[in-house]
Amino acid sequence: MDDTISILSSRATELSKNIFGAFNSKRLQPSDLNSYRLAHQVAVKLHLITTYLDSLPPYWVEQEVEDLCCKILLDLKRITQPTRKPSPFNWNKSTDPVTCLVAFFKIQTEHACSFEIACDNLLSMLTANDNGAVTLSDSALQQNTLDMSDGFDNRVFETLQYIAECDPASHETLSADPRRQKSLFLSRHPARLCLHELETPDVGSCNKAILVSAMNMATWQEFYLKIQPGNAVDSGQDVLIRGGFCPVLERNLSARLFLEFRHNHGLSLLKESGVLNQIIQAGPGVSLRSVLSQYKLTSKDKIILSYAVSQSYWNYYDSELMRVKWTSDNIWFMPVEASHEQRDELPLRAYIPLPLDLSDGTEPDVIYADLLNHQCPRIFDLGVLLLEIGLGRPFQVLNRRDRVAQANFNHKRASDELLELEKDNWDAFTHKKYFDYAVKFCLSRENFIPPKQLQQPPRESSSSILDWKGSPGILERRRMLHKHVVRPLAWLAKRGFKAKAGDSTYVSRKLNASPHGGTSDALSTLELDALFHNSIIPRAWLMDLKKINELVERKRREYRVKTPVRVAILDTGFNRDLFNVKARNGLIKSITDEMDFTNTSAPNMIDASGHGTFMARLIMECSPNVEILVARVAENTNALKSSLDNIRKAILWAGQTGKADIISMSFGFPTDDQGICDAIETVSRGRGEDIILFASAGNSPTDNESFPARHPSVISVYATNCHGSFLQSNSASITRGAAVLGTYGDNIPDFVFEELSAEYQSVCQRGSSVATAIMAGIGATMLAYTSVLPSLVSFQGVAASTGNRVLKRLKTSKGMEAVLHRLAQQDSDHPRLKAVKPAWFWKERPSDTQRYCAIVDALSDVDKRFLRTA
Repeated sequence: MDDTISILSSRATELSKNIFGAFNSKRLQPSDLNSYRLAHQVAVKLHLITTYLDSLPPYWVEQEVEDLCCKILLDLKRITQPTRKPSPFNWNKSTDPVTCLVAFFKIQTEHACSFEIACDNLLSMLTANDNGAVTLSDSALQQNTLDMSDGFDNRVFETLQYIAECDPASHETLSADPRRQKSLFLSRHPARLCLHELETPDVGSCNKAILVSAMNMATWQEFYLKIQPGNAVDSGQDVLIRGGFCPVLERNLSARLFLEFRHNHGLSLLKESGVLNQIIQAGPGVSLRSVLSQYKLTSKDKIILSYAVSQSYWNYYDSELMRVKWTSDNIWFMPVEASHEQRDELPLRAYIPLPLDLSDGTEPDVIYADLLNHQCPRIFDLGVLLLEIGLGRPFQVLNRRDRVAQANFNHKRASDELLELEKDNWDAFTHKKYFDYAVKFCLSRENFIPPKQLQQPPRESSSSILDWKGSPGILERRRMLHKHVVRPLAWLAKRGFKAKAGDSTYVSRKLNASPHGGTSDALSTLELDALFHNSIIPRAWLMDLKKINELVERKRREYRVKTPVRVAILDTGFNRDLFNVKARNGLIKSITDEMDFTNTSAPNMIDASGHGTFMARLIMECSPNVEILVARVAENTNALKSSLDNIRKAILWAGQTGKADIISMSFGFPTDDQGICDAIETVSRGRGEDIILFASAGNSPTDNESFPARHPSVISVYATNCHGSFLQSNSASITRGAAVLGTYGDNIPDFVFEELSAEYQSVCQRGSSVATAIMAGIGATMLAYTSVLPSLVSFQGVAASTGNRVLKRLKTSKGMEAVLHRLAQQDSDHPRLKAVKPAWFWKERPSDTQRYCAIVDALSDVDKRFLRTA
């Protein structure tokens, strides 16, 4: 397409000069009347066409303009080339171009008139886009605003929000459990909207792909939503009501289903189905942040993905989908079941969660704040997304408490990375400058500075001042967004790479990729291949935790870091005879201290119920190199209620005598105990807060969070499955909207069952007790990692001393809690629930430097907000 435009511009310039040359040489004179006038008009118009073509970016040239340019180019060729006539003497007669064009205007008058009309038509098309038009017309934009997001408007969203409410009675696994039914009351099934265009065979209708999952994301159902115009004929289908998705999800049909929405009827499930292209794997999927870190994106991939994101962002700019901020953490890609050869390929099809469970109110379009550099956060957020895609890596920032300071810092970081993007040639991709322009437009604050005369604009002020606020302002910003961002990306995708609606594209996992921005991990292959098994093999999460610990310990040995991490387990004791001492000698040696508070004169530690052994076994497996202190506080779990004083003594022993870094308590009580509270506060105060306590939140959805989990100095732990979905058996949180932490408490590997089942048949139960032990193991690994982390990064001077000082806050409960939040993948469907996944964190930040920055960032906020107690 570029060749057509550039050749036409060159040929038109040449012909225009030749025409004026014919005037100067008197070969065309005013006395020639019509031919002179016609030639003069064509020369002027060709000059204007050249001027316009040279000034237009290629993405402003529509297909019909290009087609007319091709026609005119062929006409120019015929005008300047003589007609070959047979000669009896075979002479090679050549006629110069000026002679040809003079003959054209004098002899072929009818063709010359047709050529002038073609030039007029091309000029009309080009000048229609003059003075900043090259965008949608006011009427088109207004129509799109009323029918927000190409048919997927707020009425469709509200209907889906209603139907997605879960009806527990429709689910076989829940119908017999009243407590779990109650916990699901008014909960909504997670749903996601595909950002890519689908083929729409029906004129006037709009097709959208939607995924709806079971509450635990164990299965995903694909729907094609057909949005029909309001005056469409009723299809006679039954309208779905609240809980309408539940019976469908329960059947797990493994087929594409079709929904139809009519504004005068509602949402119906059509009695037809289609064959799935692929079956989507269980779990939340892969975030854009992970895709950028772990998958290879070609120039074509980046353009197609950027166009899909920007087009959807423009469509839904002022819709309910803006209830949640669009970031690389909540744009998702769904892995599919594939053969062994295809297991490292991921469909490049992006989804945005439908914020069905979030309260009303969208992210602000404009922020009026003093000292704020970029006052249009939505457009800036889009710029950051495009910047991440262009650079092929996540956008990294250090959080700041002041909102304006944070926004300005992000803007400065993005502006710096834009310079880096502009230097990257994308393997000599010819038209990358248009992508860079789209990103720069979003990030440039000058494009979005509101007029100063907002409150009382003068009468002669332009409409743009009046239009800055409210719906007219949104309309104007969407116009700018379409013109400068969506349109160039659409041209690159559709015209450059011939992308079509419904196309399927796949990206491959990077092989031995060097992490960006820090020292390269020697075990990058391990991290790429061994981690994230939990998205494929449900019971492999424990293997992932163990391999992370192995990675950490290898680095500690390399830098001769020998300070141990000590974990105290307060439970029912430990059974050494359960394990084959020879085979498990290393694990047995990890138990360095024991104390039986139920029988202080007992010669050996025992465990009659097996609960304590189970908890110790889990910690040994996910963090094999810790030193374990075993405190037997009760003979069995039923005796815990009468063992409060033993627990108090054990906390003091572990914190004072045992110098434990972490105390793990996989139990809880409905009421507080003052003696235990005093022990927690005594140990915390005596250690300068350098002690971490974990406790089980509880396993009854009808009860509130247990004690001591709800104590301010204790980290409360909830249970999740292997995919990060919180179990319905968890107790109710009393944090009043604050985030809650959970980790693996289900899908326990078979080998753990086999080791314990012979002696303790019913001890291996899922729930928050398991999650507490696992969280203690994760905390121990993080303490071990931060003990060597300063040696793995290249910071020096003030930055190093400040960061290393802040790292010490990880030894406190508040510091550890903040870092565990960073180890949790953001879930836009359930933003309060933070499922801790160390494997995700390691893959998301594949270098020590990136992890160092993330950990220090989290701890810096704790360091500012909570002063050390004396």
